[in-house]
Amino acid sequence: MFLFSSCEDGLNCLIPKSAELDNKTFPIATIDDYYYSDLRAEINNEPRDDDYDYYFEVEGLPMGMDYFVNFRTISIEGTPEETGTFKFTVYLFVEGPFGEQYNDTESPICEESTSKTYTLIVE
Repeated sequence: MFLFSSCEDGLNCLIPKSAELDNKTFPIATIDDYYYSDLRAEINNEPRDDDYDYYFEVEGLPMGMDYFVNFRTISIEGTPEETGTFKFTVYLFVEGPFGEQYNDTESPICEESTSKTYTLIVE
């Protein structure tokens, strides 16, 4: 009982809500052929995760590849110009929630950022 009454942040994190990127295996790409694959972000244990803003950064894509963001989805696409196995990292930052039903003091998520490293093979 002491835990519940002593710390509001502790109460919010009993069921942790945090930014999360999918575990994903990217399909193999072919050099000089257009490539496209999606990756979706969410806030685990948060049914209102559409009420947040999502910001992405990506480092380590091969030459000819780029990323594009559409709300909670990041697209890895382009025409790879070199073969090899590439490790790239996606960084996710979330902000919110936004909307009339939320007040300024509410901060319901425990971790507002995360990152994950993925592998892209180009043959």
